[in-house]
Amino acid sequence: MFWNAFKPLVRFAPKLRALCMPWLLLATRVWFGQVVLVHQIMTMAQGNHSGSTAAGLHAPSSVEAALHGIVPLLLTAGLLTRPIALALLVGGYGSIALGPDGTTLVLLAWLVVLGPGTFSLDAMLARGLAWAPLGPARQVSKCYELIERYVSPVLLLVSRAGIAASLSLASALTPTLFGQAAHQGLAALFTYPTWVAALLAFCIAFGCLTRPAMFIYAAMVPLAGIAMSMDDRLAMLLLLLMFVATGAGVISVDHWLARWVLDRPDKEEGTLDECPHVVVVGGGFGGIETVRGLRNSRCRITLIDQRNHHLFQPLLYQIATAALSPGEIATPIRSLFRGQRNVQVRLGSVTGIDTAAREVLIGAASLKFDYLVLATGARHSYFGNDHWAPYAPGLKSIEDATSIRSRLLRAFEEAETAADEAARAAWLTFIIVGGGPTGIELAGAIAELAHHGMDQEYRTIDPSTARVILVHAGPRVLPTFPPSLSAAAERSLRKLGVTIYLDTRVLGVDQEGADLGKDRIASRTILWAAGVAASPVARWLNQPEDASGRIKVNDDLSVPAAEGIYAIGDAAASLGWNGAAVPGLAPAAKQQGRYAARVIDAQLAGRRPPPPFRYKHFGSLATIGRQAAVAEIGPIRIWGAPAWWFWGAAHIAFLTGGPNRVKVMLDWLWAYVTYRRSTRLITEPASDRPSS
Repeated sequence: MFWNAFKPLVRFAPKLRALCMPWLLLATRVWFGQVVLVHQIMTMAQGNHSGSTAAGLHAPSSVEAALHGIVPLLLTAGLLTRPIALALLVGGYGSIALGPDGTTLVLLAWLVVLGPGTFSLDAMLARGLAWAPLGPARQVSKCYELIERYVSPVLLLVSRAGIAASLSLASALTPTLFGQAAHQGLAALFTYPTWVAALLAFCIAFGCLTRPAMFIYAAMVPLAGIAMSMDDRLAMLLLLLMFVATGAGVISVDHWLARWVLDRPDKEEGTLDECPHVVVVGGGFGGIETVRGLRNSRCRITLIDQRNHHLFQPLLYQIATAALSPGEIATPIRSLFRGQRNVQVRLGSVTGIDTAAREVLIGAASLKFDYLVLATGARHSYFGNDHWAPYAPGLKSIEDATSIRSRLLRAFEEAETAADEAARAAWLTFIIVGGGPTGIELAGAIAELAHHGMDQEYRTIDPSTARVILVHAGPRVLPTFPPSLSAAAERSLRKLGVTIYLDTRVLGVDQEGADLGKDRIASRTILWAAGVAASPVARWLNQPEDASGRIKVNDDLSVPAAEGIYAIGDAAASLGWNGAAVPGLAPAAKQQGRYAARVIDAQLAGRRPPPPFRYKHFGSLATIGRQAAVAEIGPIRIWGAPAWWFWGAAHIAFLTGGPNRVKVMLDWLWAYVTYRRSTRLITEPASDRPSS
């Protein structure tokens, strides 16, 4: 109970740093800028007054004057901050006559290590360069990150030692790190008993209660009177306030105490059972964000999913086309919440909901809830023709993806040993039904695999002669994208050799092929990407549903006439997109998950509920193949290689887990350089397919 009282303070520390450090770094840059500018003006004035350099004054050249004039502007704007601060610290410090004050040296070192902060041109450019295909720029950015990670703890330790030494010797006016003038000011401060300085010095040196100690010290600085100049006081105040914002660093007692408090298991687990119980069904994007959003709420959470992993569905087609392995886009759910104490993960398949008893039915078992969030996603929709499913599988899970991968690779193997040309042609014909993002991504990836990924590997067949057919019922592919991007995607597909059937409906599917309008196409590999239907949430709750089976929800994502029950993601029909239906996209599910957590947290805390949910659409992406993609980002529409690079960077950025990002980047690099797929494994036995 005693230590739990400190947890909110410990958790608030990162927020304090994020809130204060940008402003402190901005103030530091502006202060340095004015110091350099004032010194340059005074140097030029003295030079003009003397009329010559004979008196020992250095008259700056026009180049030096220009550089010194630009430096204040660059520092204030936060452009090239680290190189300029390093130059002032190492080479140019004496030339601008900033004086021997150690506080100024430390502040310059902080700018070198921590950078200019959020309010700077450097920070804006860094965000853009992270997406740009510029190797040197990314290497510089990575170097800065390494410096901040490994040097900042040492800098914090050395700075604390200097401040503690200055405090200890202040009463004796001994020149130390902060300079004689500073110590005269410190001596003026400590008209208090000597033990006050000793106590503060001890806390600062060992990093114990560092923030309060630095704050007390900072409060004394304005009292230094005339013993310290205004610049000296401002420099010291900035340094001390930076410690108030950042804390003592990892080499400190504070850091280890904070880790111990956060990692310490609750002794009052019995009381946690008495907290409201939030049940989240579904470990997709929406469900994961809901659980994360409740990490600091006073509740206990049970996350139920029929699989033990969280799947990054946007890259699922790359497993199906042998570009990636399942472990690279899937993360065990339990590992995501290792440090979140109020979460329990349960493996199981929900079969119904008893709203009267407020229970979730998991097979023969049941689980009571106070709040329920349904994030159950969607499944394939064959528009009333579910008997097509064995012959035209969809793509919604890792099992689907590995099964499709086996079908694709086995088709080439069967074609190699086919008895006649008709059978070989059927095996080498691939039909993809549906012209949305999944359909065009599958079509483009299969075409690339056939044309580039298997050359010189077969002796009887030429894989590049394979036919890839994309069938779409509408007048253009990617109907949710602007027409210009749909046309660009269609051109890219045709360039890859994909045959496109528009305004064509599938009338029949069997193990021998498909009926496409009036045409009968012989094909042994048909993939379904034409539609989805929501999970049976509406039927569980006896609620109305839309045409896709999604349950209709209120503005706050709650289910009508069902207190404490919410539906999000592909399971919910929400009009939170300026009155239009929220799309079934991963960003939408994540936004809804965070919002549902805010609503529940407000109810738990007795606060006013947040305003109605509003979906923010940041853009749409789809890739067709190598150097070919389309992207809509607000009013910006791009296609071709720039869109492809942006698509790759965006998907890497949103992947869960650092190791997964590294693996995916390495696999993509290998495929890009060699045209080879790294995971061409047939894992499904031939007997698992419909009989031929």
